[in-house]
Amino acid sequence: MAKNNGRGTISEEDIKGLTYPCEFPLKMFGKNDPAFVPAVDGVILKYVPKPDWISSKQNISSNGNYLSYTVVIRARTRLQLDEVCAAVTVCPSVLMAI
Repeated sequence: MAKNNGRGTISEEDIKGLTYPCEFPLKMFGKNDPAFVPAVDGVILKYVPKPDWISSKQNISSNGNYLSYTVVIRARTRLQLDEVCAAVTVCPSVLMAI
């Protein structure tokens, strides 16, 4: 059943959320330390095989103290996405994840 949101019709699929497989960016922030990216990569690899890594990008903060690291993955299931998001959030090297 479709619903009207005032701007158009929303399908049941839109209400449920993402359709899998899908591309999903994982963005983490940590200290600008050589161990940060390998630590995050190790966590992600436990849940997402390397062929499902679409891209990655690093940006150093203006003062050089912090690093943002974004990895775009192909999430195959909701469970996989939930698990990898939870894992990077509790990684000791990650100060913040969005």
